[in-house]
Amino acid sequence: MSGVLFMEKIVISPAEVAETQVPADQPTRWEPKLVPAVPQWAKWTLAPLVLILPLLCLVAIVLRVAMRGLPPRTRHEWTSLLATLLIVSGIVSSAATVVVFSFAPLPSVAGAGLSELDEQAQFPNLPAAMSMSAKDVSEKLKPLVAVISPARRSWLTHEEMPTASFGAGTLLQANADGYLFVTARHVIDGPAWNAAKAGSRALIAMASGTWGTADVVARHRRLDLLLLWVPREKGSATFVQPVTKATSPSEGENVFVIGHPEGLRFTLSTGIVSRLNGSIIQMSAPVSPGNSGGPVFDDRGNLVGIVTSMVDKHGDPNAENLNFAVRADALLEDSGWEFASFGHKRLSDYVTRDEALEKTVPAAGRQ
Repeated sequence: MSGVLFMEKIVISPAEVAETQVPADQPTRWEPKLVPAVPQWAKWTLAPLVLILPLLCLVAIVLRVAMRGLPPRTRHEWTSLLATLLIVSGIVSSAATVVVFSFAPLPSVAGAGLSELDEQAQFPNLPAAMSMSAKDVSEKLKPLVAVISPARRSWLTHEEMPTASFGAGTLLQANADGYLFVTARHVIDGPAWNAAKAGSRALIAMASGTWGTADVVARHRRLDLLLLWVPREKGSATFVQPVTKATSPSEGENVFVIGHPEGLRFTLSTGIVSRLNGSIIQMSAPVSPGNSGGPVFDDRGNLVGIVTSMVDKHGDPNAENLNFAVRADALLEDSGWEFASFGHKRLSDYVTRDEALEKTVPAAGRQ
Protein backbone atom coordinates (compact mmCIF):
# COMPACT_ATOMS: atom_id res chain seq x y z
CA MET A 1 0.00 0.00 0.00
CA SER A 2 3.00 2.29 -0.26
CA GLY A 3 2.62 5.42 -2.36
CA VAL A 4 -1.03 5.95 -1.36
CA LEU A 5 -1.80 9.03 0.70
CA PHE A 6 -4.99 9.23 2.73
CA MET A 7 -6.33 12.70 3.64
CA GLU A 8 -8.87 13.35 6.31
CA LYS A 9 -12.10 15.09 5.15
CA ILE A 10 -12.59 18.56 6.65
CA VAL A 11 -16.13 19.91 7.02
CA ILE A 12 -16.82 23.62 7.64
CA SER A 13 -20.25 24.48 8.96
CA PRO A 14 -22.30 27.57 7.89
CA ALA A 15 -21.89 29.00 11.40
CA GLU A 16 -18.14 28.92 11.08
CA VAL A 17 -18.34 30.68 7.73
CA ALA A 18 -20.57 33.39 9.24
CA GLU A 19 -18.10 34.00 12.02
CA THR A 20 -15.31 34.64 9.56
CA GLN A 21 -14.41 38.35 9.55
CA VAL A 22 -11.94 40.48 7.71
CA PRO A 23 -9.11 41.51 10.03
CA ALA A 24 -9.73 44.98 11.34
CA ASP A 25 -6.24 46.11 10.62
CA GLN A 26 -6.51 45.37 6.84
CA PRO A 27 -6.59 48.64 4.85
CA THR A 28 -9.67 49.44 2.72
CA ARG A 29 -9.13 49.29 -1.07
CA TRP A 30 -10.26 52.31 -3.03
CA GLU A 31 -11.48 51.81 -6.63
CA PRO A 32 -10.72 54.75 -8.92
CA LYS A 33 -13.84 56.31 -10.51
CA LEU A 34 -13.19 57.59 -14.03
CA VAL A 35 -15.10 60.42 -15.61
CA PRO A 36 -17.45 59.14 -18.42
CA ALA A 37 -15.83 59.56 -21.82
CA VAL A 38 -19.20 60.53 -23.37
CA PRO A 39 -20.74 63.61 -21.73
CA GLN A 40 -24.34 63.41 -20.65
CA TRP A 41 -25.30 66.33 -22.89
CA ALA A 42 -24.00 64.41 -25.92
CA LYS A 43 -26.25 61.44 -25.09
CA TRP A 44 -29.32 63.66 -24.79
CA THR A 45 -28.43 65.42 -28.05
CA LEU A 46 -28.10 62.19 -30.03
CA ALA A 47 -31.12 60.41 -28.49
CA PRO A 48 -33.81 62.12 -30.69
CA LEU A 49 -31.98 60.94 -33.81
CA VAL A 50 -33.34 57.39 -33.24
CA LEU A 51 -36.50 58.67 -34.98
CA ILE A 52 -34.56 59.50 -38.16
CA LEU A 53 -32.49 56.46 -39.08
CA PRO A 54 -30.78 57.86 -42.23
CA LEU A 55 -29.62 60.99 -40.36
CA LEU A 56 -28.39 58.89 -37.42
CA CYS A 57 -26.38 56.71 -39.82
CA LEU A 58 -24.75 59.81 -41.30
CA VAL A 59 -23.88 61.19 -37.82
CA ALA A 60 -22.45 57.82 -36.77
CA ILE A 61 -20.16 57.72 -39.81
CA VAL A 62 -18.91 61.27 -39.15
CA LEU A 63 -18.24 60.54 -35.47
CA ARG A 64 -16.42 57.29 -36.25
CA VAL A 65 -14.08 59.15 -38.57
CA ALA A 66 -13.57 61.96 -36.05
CA MET A 67 -12.71 59.48 -33.22
CA ARG A 68 -9.75 57.88 -34.94
CA GLY A 69 -7.22 59.82 -32.82
CA LEU A 70 -8.97 59.45 -29.43
CA PRO A 71 -7.87 57.07 -26.63
CA PRO A 72 -9.17 53.49 -26.78
CA ARG A 73 -11.53 53.91 -23.77
CA THR A 74 -13.15 56.97 -25.35
CA ARG A 75 -13.56 55.25 -28.72
CA HIS A 76 -15.09 52.20 -27.03
CA GLU A 77 -17.74 54.23 -25.15
CA TRP A 78 -18.68 56.26 -28.23
CA THR A 79 -18.91 53.09 -30.31
CA SER A 80 -21.17 51.43 -27.73
CA LEU A 81 -23.43 54.49 -27.61
CA LEU A 82 -23.74 54.72 -31.39
CA ALA A 83 -24.39 50.98 -31.74
CA THR A 84 -27.18 51.17 -29.15
CA LEU A 85 -28.77 54.16 -30.85
CA LEU A 86 -28.63 52.45 -34.26
CA ILE A 87 -30.28 49.27 -32.93
CA VAL A 88 -33.08 51.24 -31.26
CA SER A 89 -33.56 53.36 -34.39
CA GLY A 90 -33.82 50.22 -36.56
CA ILE A 91 -36.51 48.75 -34.31
CA VAL A 92 -38.46 52.03 -34.24
CA SER A 93 -38.24 52.43 -38.04
CA SER A 94 -39.39 48.84 -38.65
CA ALA A 95 -42.35 49.24 -36.32
CA ALA A 96 -43.31 52.55 -37.93
CA THR A 97 -43.15 50.99 -41.42
CA VAL A 98 -45.49 48.16 -40.42
CA VAL A 99 -47.96 50.61 -38.89
CA VAL A 100 -47.93 52.87 -41.95
CA PHE A 101 -48.42 50.00 -44.40
CA SER A 102 -51.21 48.58 -42.25
CA PHE A 103 -53.30 51.75 -42.15
CA ALA A 104 -52.20 53.87 -45.12
CA PRO A 105 -53.59 52.71 -48.50
CA LEU A 106 -50.97 51.63 -51.05
CA PRO A 107 -51.27 52.17 -54.80
CA SER A 108 -53.64 49.57 -56.23
CA VAL A 109 -52.10 46.77 -58.28
CA ALA A 110 -55.21 46.43 -60.45
CA GLY A 111 -57.46 49.14 -61.81
CA ALA A 112 -61.21 49.03 -62.28
CA GLY A 113 -61.16 48.65 -66.07
CA LEU A 114 -58.95 48.12 -69.10
CA SER A 115 -57.74 51.50 -70.29
CA GLU A 116 -55.88 49.89 -73.19
CA LEU A 117 -59.16 48.71 -74.71
CA ASP A 118 -60.99 51.91 -73.72
CA GLU A 119 -58.53 53.95 -75.76
CA GLN A 120 -58.65 51.65 -78.79
CA ALA A 121 -60.28 53.52 -81.68
CA GLN A 122 -60.93 50.47 -83.85
CA PHE A 123 -60.99 46.70 -83.49
CA PRO A 124 -60.11 44.28 -86.32
CA ASN A 125 -62.89 43.55 -88.78
CA LEU A 126 -63.56 39.81 -88.51
CA PRO A 127 -63.94 37.42 -90.15
CA ALA A 128 -61.40 38.39 -92.78
CA ALA A 129 -62.53 38.25 -96.39
CA MET A 130 -59.44 36.24 -97.36
CA SER A 131 -57.22 33.73 -95.62
CA MET A 132 -54.60 35.38 -93.41
CA SER A 133 -50.95 34.45 -93.13
CA ALA A 134 -49.38 33.70 -89.73
CA LYS A 135 -47.97 37.23 -89.76
CA ASP A 136 -51.43 38.73 -90.35
CA VAL A 137 -52.90 36.59 -87.58
CA SER A 138 -50.19 37.77 -85.17
CA GLU A 139 -50.72 41.45 -85.99
CA LYS A 140 -54.53 41.44 -85.99
CA LEU A 141 -55.48 38.88 -83.37
CA LYS A 142 -52.86 39.16 -80.61
CA PRO A 143 -54.42 42.46 -79.39
CA LEU A 144 -57.60 40.48 -78.66
CA VAL A 145 -55.81 38.07 -76.29
CA ALA A 146 -55.43 38.72 -72.55
CA VAL A 147 -53.50 37.36 -69.57
CA ILE A 148 -55.91 35.91 -66.99
CA SER A 149 -55.03 35.29 -63.33
CA PRO A 150 -57.13 34.35 -60.30
CA ALA A 151 -57.43 37.27 -57.85
CA ARG A 152 -56.18 37.00 -54.28
CA ARG A 153 -56.20 39.59 -51.52
CA SER A 154 -52.95 40.80 -49.98
CA TRP A 155 -52.84 40.23 -46.20
CA LEU A 156 -51.13 43.60 -45.79
CA THR A 157 -53.19 45.93 -47.99
CA HIS A 158 -56.28 43.77 -48.70
CA GLU A 159 -55.92 44.77 -52.36
CA GLU A 160 -56.55 42.24 -55.12
CA MET A 161 -53.33 40.86 -56.61
CA PRO A 162 -52.54 38.29 -59.32
CA THR A 163 -51.42 34.82 -58.25
CA ALA A 164 -48.48 32.80 -59.51
CA SER A 165 -50.74 30.80 -61.84
CA PHE A 166 -52.21 32.34 -64.97
CA GLY A 167 -53.69 31.48 -68.32
CA ALA A 168 -55.01 33.19 -71.42
CA GLY A 169 -58.36 34.52 -72.54
CA THR A 170 -59.82 36.18 -75.60
CA LEU A 171 -62.17 39.09 -76.16
CA LEU A 172 -65.64 38.03 -77.31
CA GLN A 173 -67.43 41.35 -77.35
CA ALA A 174 -66.85 45.05 -76.71
CA ASN A 175 -69.89 47.28 -76.35
CA ALA A 176 -70.85 50.49 -74.59
CA ASP A 177 -71.12 48.72 -71.20
CA GLY A 178 -67.90 46.72 -71.13
CA TYR A 179 -65.93 43.74 -72.38
CA LEU A 180 -66.84 40.04 -72.39
CA PHE A 181 -63.94 37.54 -72.29
CA VAL A 182 -63.85 33.75 -72.45
CA THR A 183 -61.24 31.52 -70.84
CA ALA A 184 -60.94 28.00 -69.44
CA ARG A 185 -62.78 27.39 -66.19
CA HIS A 186 -59.79 25.72 -64.53
CA VAL A 187 -57.67 28.87 -64.99
CA ILE A 188 -59.78 30.59 -62.31
CA ASP A 189 -61.25 27.72 -60.29
CA GLY A 190 -58.46 25.16 -60.41
CA PRO A 191 -59.15 21.43 -60.76
CA ALA A 192 -61.68 21.36 -57.90
CA TRP A 193 -64.87 23.11 -58.91
CA ASN A 194 -68.27 23.31 -57.28
CA ALA A 195 -71.21 24.25 -59.48
CA ALA A 196 -72.80 26.06 -56.56
CA LYS A 197 -69.76 28.28 -56.10
CA ALA A 198 -70.64 31.96 -56.01
CA GLY A 199 -69.32 34.44 -58.52
CA SER A 200 -65.69 35.33 -57.97
CA ARG A 201 -63.14 37.78 -59.30
CA ALA A 202 -60.18 37.57 -61.64
CA LEU A 203 -57.44 39.87 -62.85
CA ILE A 204 -56.95 40.53 -66.52
CA ALA A 205 -54.23 42.32 -68.51
CA MET A 206 -53.69 43.09 -72.16
CA ALA A 207 -50.34 43.58 -73.93
CA SER A 208 -49.43 46.65 -71.84
CA GLY A 209 -49.35 44.49 -68.70
CA THR A 210 -51.66 46.79 -66.70
CA TRP A 211 -54.01 44.70 -64.57
CA GLY A 212 -57.75 45.28 -64.45
CA THR A 213 -60.38 43.53 -62.35
CA ALA A 214 -62.99 41.26 -63.91
CA ASP A 215 -66.10 39.55 -62.58
CA VAL A 216 -66.82 35.89 -63.28
CA VAL A 217 -70.31 36.00 -64.77
CA ALA A 218 -70.74 32.43 -66.03
CA ARG A 219 -69.25 28.97 -65.60
CA HIS A 220 -70.07 25.99 -67.76
CA ARG A 221 -71.15 23.00 -65.69
CA ARG A 222 -69.87 20.36 -68.10
CA LEU A 223 -67.24 22.01 -70.29
CA ASP A 224 -64.05 23.80 -69.30
CA LEU A 225 -65.39 27.28 -70.12
CA LEU A 226 -65.79 30.48 -68.12
CA LEU A 227 -66.91 34.02 -68.97
CA LEU A 228 -65.45 37.24 -67.53
CA TRP A 229 -66.88 40.74 -67.62
CA VAL A 230 -64.92 44.01 -67.34
CA PRO A 231 -66.91 47.28 -67.11
CA ARG A 232 -66.02 50.01 -69.58
CA GLU A 233 -65.00 53.47 -68.38
CA LYS A 234 -64.74 55.32 -71.70
CA GLY A 235 -64.48 54.82 -75.44
CA SER A 236 -67.05 53.78 -78.04
CA ALA A 237 -65.36 51.24 -80.37
CA THR A 238 -67.35 48.00 -80.62
CA PHE A 239 -66.34 44.46 -81.51
CA VAL A 240 -67.90 41.02 -81.91
CA GLN A 241 -65.73 37.92 -82.19
CA PRO A 242 -67.29 35.61 -84.83
CA VAL A 243 -68.23 32.20 -83.45
CA THR A 244 -70.93 30.40 -85.41
CA LYS A 245 -72.00 26.94 -86.39
CA ALA A 246 -71.03 27.84 -89.93
CA THR A 247 -67.38 28.14 -88.92
CA SER A 248 -67.11 24.82 -87.08
CA PRO A 249 -63.64 23.36 -87.66
CA SER A 250 -62.96 20.40 -89.87
CA GLU A 251 -60.21 17.80 -89.61
CA GLY A 252 -57.01 18.86 -91.36
CA GLU A 253 -57.84 22.59 -91.13
CA ASN A 254 -55.03 24.98 -90.25
CA VAL A 255 -55.41 26.63 -86.84
CA PHE A 256 -53.53 29.27 -84.83
CA VAL A 257 -53.12 29.29 -81.05
CA ILE A 258 -52.18 32.40 -79.07
CA GLY A 259 -51.26 32.19 -75.39
CA HIS A 260 -48.54 32.48 -72.78
CA PRO A 261 -46.69 29.14 -72.67
CA GLU A 262 -44.35 28.94 -69.66
CA GLY A 263 -44.75 32.68 -69.14
CA LEU A 264 -43.71 33.64 -72.70
CA ARG A 265 -46.58 36.04 -73.21
CA PHE A 266 -48.49 36.34 -76.47
CA THR A 267 -46.80 33.44 -78.25
CA LEU A 268 -48.25 32.28 -81.57
CA SER A 269 -48.16 28.61 -82.58
CA THR A 270 -49.67 26.83 -85.56
CA GLY A 271 -50.94 23.36 -86.37
CA ILE A 272 -53.90 21.47 -87.77
CA VAL A 273 -57.11 20.02 -86.40
CA SER A 274 -56.12 16.38 -85.86
CA ARG A 275 -59.44 14.97 -84.71
CA LEU A 276 -62.93 16.01 -83.64
CA ASN A 277 -64.76 14.27 -80.81
CA GLY A 278 -68.05 15.92 -79.91
CA SER A 279 -67.25 19.22 -78.21
CA ILE A 280 -63.52 18.45 -78.07
CA ILE A 281 -60.94 19.42 -80.69
CA GLN A 282 -57.67 17.51 -80.85
CA MET A 283 -54.96 19.56 -82.57
CA SER A 284 -51.25 19.48 -83.33
CA ALA A 285 -50.56 23.14 -82.50
CA PRO A 286 -48.08 23.14 -79.55
CA VAL A 287 -49.41 24.28 -76.18
CA SER A 288 -47.86 24.43 -72.71
CA PRO A 289 -48.91 25.60 -69.22
CA GLY A 290 -49.96 29.21 -69.72
CA ASN A 291 -51.89 28.46 -72.94
CA SER A 292 -54.97 27.30 -71.04
CA GLY A 293 -58.00 29.41 -71.90
CA GLY A 294 -56.31 30.84 -74.97
CA PRO A 295 -58.04 31.09 -78.35
CA VAL A 296 -57.79 28.74 -81.31
CA PHE A 297 -58.40 30.73 -84.52
CA ASP A 298 -58.81 29.67 -88.11
CA ASP A 299 -57.05 31.55 -90.90
CA ARG A 300 -59.91 34.06 -91.22
CA GLY A 301 -60.00 35.05 -87.58
CA ASN A 302 -62.99 32.95 -86.55
CA LEU A 303 -62.77 31.58 -83.01
CA VAL A 304 -63.01 27.80 -83.33
CA GLY A 305 -61.83 26.63 -79.90
CA ILE A 306 -60.63 27.40 -76.38
CA VAL A 307 -57.44 25.61 -75.22
CA THR A 308 -58.11 23.34 -72.26
CA SER A 309 -55.46 20.63 -71.87
CA MET A 310 -52.50 18.70 -73.22
CA VAL A 311 -50.93 15.28 -72.76
CA ASP A 312 -47.64 15.95 -70.97
CA LYS A 313 -44.62 14.03 -72.27
CA HIS A 314 -43.29 13.83 -68.70
CA GLY A 315 -46.33 11.72 -67.80
CA ASP A 316 -46.40 9.83 -71.09
CA PRO A 317 -43.08 9.82 -73.02
CA ASN A 318 -44.88 8.58 -76.14
CA ALA A 319 -47.16 11.64 -76.35
CA GLU A 320 -46.46 13.90 -79.32
CA ASN A 321 -48.53 17.06 -79.92
CA LEU A 322 -51.66 15.71 -78.25
CA ASN A 323 -53.38 18.96 -77.35
CA PHE A 324 -57.06 19.67 -76.79
CA ALA A 325 -59.55 22.51 -76.92
CA VAL A 326 -63.28 22.97 -76.39
CA ARG A 327 -65.21 23.86 -79.51
CA ALA A 328 -66.07 27.55 -79.42
CA ASP A 329 -69.58 27.05 -80.79
CA ALA A 330 -70.47 25.65 -77.35
CA LEU A 331 -70.63 29.32 -76.33
CA LEU A 332 -73.75 29.72 -78.44
CA GLU A 333 -75.73 27.15 -76.44
CA ASP A 334 -77.63 28.70 -73.57
CA SER A 335 -77.92 25.46 -71.58
CA GLY A 336 -75.19 24.09 -69.34
CA TRP A 337 -74.15 27.45 -67.83
CA GLU A 338 -74.11 28.51 -64.20
CA PHE A 339 -74.69 32.27 -64.31
CA ALA A 340 -73.79 34.95 -61.77
CA SER A 341 -74.78 38.60 -61.69
CA PHE A 342 -75.86 39.65 -65.22
CA GLY A 343 -74.05 36.76 -66.88
CA HIS A 344 -77.09 35.44 -68.73
CA LYS A 345 -77.78 38.85 -70.23
CA ARG A 346 -74.12 39.27 -71.26
CA LEU A 347 -74.04 35.90 -73.04
CA SER A 348 -77.44 36.40 -74.69
CA ASP A 349 -76.39 39.79 -75.99
CA TYR A 350 -73.21 38.31 -77.44
CA VAL A 351 -75.04 35.42 -79.13
CA THR A 352 -77.55 37.86 -80.65
CA ARG A 353 -74.77 40.07 -82.01
CA ASP A 354 -72.88 37.08 -83.39
CA GLU A 355 -75.98 35.81 -85.19
CA ALA A 356 -76.52 39.26 -86.64
CA LEU A 357 -72.88 39.31 -87.78
CA GLU A 358 -73.31 35.96 -89.50
CA LYS A 359 -76.20 37.29 -91.58
CA THR A 360 -74.34 40.41 -92.69
CA VAL A 361 -70.96 38.88 -93.55
CA PRO A 362 -70.71 37.54 -97.13
CA ALA A 363 -70.15 33.85 -97.60
CA ALA A 364 -66.64 34.57 -98.88
CA GLY A 365 -65.71 35.68 -95.40
CA ARG A 366 -66.59 32.30 -93.90
CA GLN A 367 -65.52 28.76 -94.45
